[in-house]
This record gives sequence, structure tokens and C-alpha cells, in this order.
Amino acid sequence: MPENAHEFASPLAAIADAAAAFDPPRRIAIAESAAQTLMIDQPGGYSGPWSPEDTPYMVEPMNLLSSRRHEAVVFVGPARSGKTMALLDAWVCYAVTCDPGDMLVVQMTQEKAREYSKIRVDRMIRNSPVLARMRSPSGQDDNTHDKLFRHGMWLKLGWPSASQLASSDYRYVALTDYDRMPDDVDGEGSVFALGLKRTTTFLSRGMCMVESSPGREILDPNWRGATEHDAPPSTGILALYNRGDRRRWYWTCPECANLFEASPGLALFKTLPPENELLEIVRTADLAALAEEHAVVWCPHCGVRLGPELKHALNLSGRWLRDGERNGAPITSPVASFWLGGVAAAYQPWHSLILRYLQGLREYVMTGAEETLRATVNTDQAMPYLPRAMQEQTAQTHATEHMPRFVVPDEARFLVAAVDVQGGRHGRFVVQVHAIGPHLEQWLVDRYELRSSPRGEHIGIDPGGYAEDWEVLTDRVIGSTYRMSDGRELRVHLTVVDTGGEAGTTANAYTWYRRIRQTHGQHVMLVKGESWKGDTPIRRASARDANGRAIRDVPLWLVNTDFFKDILAANLRRKTSGPGFMHFPDWLAPSFFEELHAEMRGPTGKWRKIRARNEALDCCVYVLAACWKLGANKIDWDRPPHWAKRLDAGNVGVMSAQERREIQRSTAETPKEPPLPPAKKPPRVRSPVASSDWMDRL
Repeated sequence: MPENAHEFASPLAAIADAAAAFDPPRRIAIAESAAQTLMIDQPGGYSGPWSPEDTPYMVEPMNLLSSRRHEAVVFVGPARSGKTMALLDAWVCYAVTCDPGDMLVVQMTQEKAREYSKIRVDRMIRNSPVLARMRSPSGQDDNTHDKLFRHGMWLKLGWPSASQLASSDYRYVALTDYDRMPDDVDGEGSVFALGLKRTTTFLSRGMCMVESSPGREILDPNWRGATEHDAPPSTGILALYNRGDRRRWYWTCPECANLFEASPGLALFKTLPPENELLEIVRTADLAALAEEHAVVWCPHCGVRLGPELKHALNLSGRWLRDGERNGAPITSPVASFWLGGVAAAYQPWHSLILRYLQGLREYVMTGAEETLRATVNTDQAMPYLPRAMQEQTAQTHATEHMPRFVVPDEARFLVAAVDVQGGRHGRFVVQVHAIGPHLEQWLVDRYELRSSPRGEHIGIDPGGYAEDWEVLTDRVIGSTYRMSDGRELRVHLTVVDTGGEAGTTANAYTWYRRIRQTHGQHVMLVKGESWKGDTPIRRASARDANGRAIRDVPLWLVNTDFFKDILAANLRRKTSGPGFMHFPDWLAPSFFEELHAEMRGPTGKWRKIRARNEALDCCVYVLAACWKLGANKIDWDRPPHWAKRLDAGNVGVMSAQERREIQRSTAETPKEPPLPPAKKPPRVRSPVASSDWMDRL
């Protein structure tokens, strides 16, 4: 042996470090592994081993992270529920010590990734002896965003970006605080879609976990659940939850042994007054005392009182149930999804849960600010937030009046018809006729849909496919009249027609206008809805063909829909007759009012749809736009133009019953010929005239 043999390092240590890579996976549940190896050391807080008894509702979600039957686990839960420790810390601990595989943990920002690395991961490794032994001895293998272990497992701590979520393959991907992440990552798609894609190489051994408290708004305030456990329509974590098998946490009543749901929100605190009453109570009440008074739940089956001292026992007796499981038909999905309510959160006392809500209500009442209320609903109750303006608009009811259909009230001055175009399989024209009075007071006198095409019996209308289908507007809308109280008839003064829709609709609308331009052009207004900033609610524009060239013989009006929707919303809030008030007849179907409130105004002033059908809203907007185009918003009603005079003072749109009968008779006797297409100019022929003359002269 050479004299300097002791100067060389022994390979035994390196071999021992690498040997861990050949160890088979430990067949152990993740919760059991965490109880054995995960040590918690929180400055000023608890220090010791992680225990499943503290948060029993986390055992099933964390154990399914090793499931070969699921590709993802989605967990919706409140703050202070222990979800981060169970789904992130314990999973990292299990992957390192039991079943190694490269792992990507995505925080909502780069700074949050750094914070998680320093505060949680480093402490977890330092305080857990088993993890500490697995740490790579090389300093270059351990930095803020990358940690390499002795057996070769790589733990990467990243944030939402294409560079972090593209190209590389990971066996495990964890996405935390999902609702605080962007919906689209650098144009590549959602964080969940990108994260799930990273695990597909590992087939059934891969797993993607997503956790968050709700942070997105409810899209439809009138939503009613189709199943027992489905979540309201929303984006983000609740949309992912709805993709899964939708599990909810149920308690067992200690008195009657029946199961009841520890539901998200405050529904279990049944003695808490309704919110409309709380808005007055919180102004002067002792909020802490009020919260303590109502921090009690009752079993919905036997009515026994369950105080906060029983909360831990209720959680120990709880269980997760899939959607439909209580009826014997649980749904299945490759995504295991869970939704835990704040009432079950281990580290959130009931009185604190209620107090934070009352404080948010008080701030809203005093200042109109919703931030505190939104935060406690999202993070404490684990509920999506419904903005106050949306709640108030949803709760708004409209009184209806007994108004005979097709009859113009004596107070009205002229009629406006609005046409909303709907394409697709159920193509149709939706028509509303409004009688307009002084100061734009309105009466809805007719509402109907045109579905039958003039091309033949039992053929549906196709506004984008057939130009001739637009002739029904000429026959049924432009030429229509409505009865007055003395038997005379009033013509529609202006018909507003939407030109947007599926492919072909705009071009067919222009073709139809050319056909009726000479006879009815002055009584038709073609519109296109847009949105812009400024004080000009409507503006004249040039229609354009498919190639973008201006069509100068077709006038088009651009309508600032957000502007008119704001005016309409203000008019709908009026409770008594007067300027802008809208009179609705009692023959309208309930679906009309659902369409009328199919959009909500966002915080930036933009309106967005919350349900599919919004024809009533669009028609009301077009009617207002027509009034602006006519200048009716600036009329001196003591000296109005001839078309806006009192109906008994020579209004030119009025015809007698005898005149109406004569028109009907002449129309019936004279066969109607199909309209001729507009004349086209002969194409310009470029012939070499000059060249021919030159040759002739030779």
C-alpha cells in the first residue's frame, strides 16, 4: 500500500449515498409516512411530529396523492385548515423518503417560491432527521429554487411561467394557491393543463395536485345546483373541482348518528340573521359578542345543539362522500376533488369565522368597500364571492302591469322595434317593440320571435346562410302597426337591426338593407355593438365587406353597449313612473327578466355575460340607441318634432282603421313578386383600343 494512501477519499461514502437510489418504494400511506418522518418546528407555535388527528379531513386527500387510479387531486379549502402542511410538506417528505421522483412545486409568484423554500422546506429538512440524512452533501445541490437529494431526486420550486412549466418532465407536480395564478401562462394555457402535461410521461405513476381557497367570482348569481355537491359556475379551482368526483366533508351527529355536511359558508350557523338584517345590525352591534352568541350549529336531523367544544370530535367522526354517494350512485373521475368548508377548519374557531364576516359587512356598510368581505368569504369560509352589485341586481324585481298586448298607451309618442339576430341550429330573429313617451318613458307592447323561413313550410330561419330569410323583417316588423285606444293604428317609426352573428350574417344584413333602402331605408337602423371610452354613445361608420373595403351605400351605426347598459340599469332601478321608467306587461314570460339580467357590470365598467341568453337586454339597448339616433334624448317635449307629437295631434305614423283595412286588402289582392337583386355595374374591360387604332392607321 503506498504511503500516501490515506490522502485519497474512500469511495464507500459515495457508494452508500448512491445506494439509496436502488431502494424499492416503501408501501406506506402518505399520512402514515408523514406521522413518522415529518417534524414541525414553528417559531412561537407548535413543535413536534405531524399528527393526522389534528386535521383528520386531510388524510384521504393526501393518501390519494399516491393513487394509481387518479391523475390529479384537487383540494378546495379555507386558510388555517392545515392543507399546505398535508398536501405540500407531507408530500415532499413522502417523495424523498418513500418513493423518489422529480418534483415541481409551483407557487403563485417567484417571491412566494423563495419564501416557501426558506421558511418551510429548509426548516422541514433541518428538523426532520430522515430528510436531513437524504440531503445532498454538495452545497451546489441546494439553493433557493433547486434541491437535489442523495438518491438523485430533484425538487424544483417554481412559479407560473412558460419556462418553468414547459419541456421538462416531473413525476410529481404541486400547484398551490391556484386561484391567485394567471388563467393563461404566456399564451401556453392554464397552469393546471401545463402542470398535468408534465406528468404524463410517467403514466399512472405521475400525479398533479392543485390546492387553493376560492378566489374567483361566481359567474351566474341565479345558479341552482344540478347535483348535490357541484360548485357554482366559476373559473379557477372550483372549475377543476367540478371536473372531479366532488367530495364533501360530512360529520356524524353524536346524538342521532346521522351524517350531515359541514358545508362551505355559514349555512350551519342557522341562528345567524339574514344578511339584509345584518347590514343594519352591524352598524352599532358589539360584533365580538354577536359572533360568540351565534357560534353554535344544530344537527339538521335531530336538532341537537353542537357547541364549538365538539368541533374536534366531529372532525374525528367525519368522512368524505363523493357526489351521488348518499344515493348509492357515486360518480367516478380520474380527478379526485375535495371541497372543505371553513366551519371544519381545525385552526379557525367558529366565533372567529363569524366575527371576520361581520367585520367585513360593517366595513362594506360604512365605506362601500368589499375587499375585507371578499377576503373572509374566500379564505375563511372557502366560498366563491358574489359581488354586492351582482347580488343587488339579482335580487331586483320588476313590477308588471296589466297592459294588453299590441296596444299603444295614450301617453306614448312613437314606436321603436329592436331586432336581435340569433344564428346556429335554432336560428331566429328576436323582436321587441317599445312605445316611447316623453323623457324616454317606455312601455313594452310586443315581444316575439321569428323562426319560420319564407323559403318553405317547416324550414327554420338561418340569418347567416340565406339572405332571403331576412325578408321576414320587411313583412313582419317594418310594416307592422299597433292599435291605439281610439282604434287607429300606429306604425313603427324606426326598426333597429343587429348585424352581428355567425359567418354570413353581416353580409346578408347589408344585402337585405339594399333591397329595402328605397322604400324603408329611412325607417331602418343597422347597428353593431362595441365598447369604447368617451362621451359619444353612437357614431356613424362605414359598413365593410369581407375584404375590409368600405360599403358606402349601407349606413352602419356603432353602439357603445356599455354606455347604454349603464343607462338601462339606472332606469330599471326606478320604482315609479317618470323619465326613463320602463313599464313591463304581465304577459311577459319569466325568462324575459332572466335575459334582461343576463349580464353584470364589472369593477372596470365592462359588462359581461353570466348566462347564455341575453336577447331582452340587447333589444333594450338597441331601443335606447335608436332614441339617441333620433335625438329623442334632447327633445323639447313641449315643441316636439312631428313624429314625436301627441298621438291625437297629427302624428304622421298614425293611420285610421279604414286605411289599415285598405292596405291589407291591396296587399292580399296584389301578388307579391320576389325582390330583384341590386343592379350591378358591368365589369370594366381593359381592351387595347389605342393599339388597335394605331394598327388601323398603318
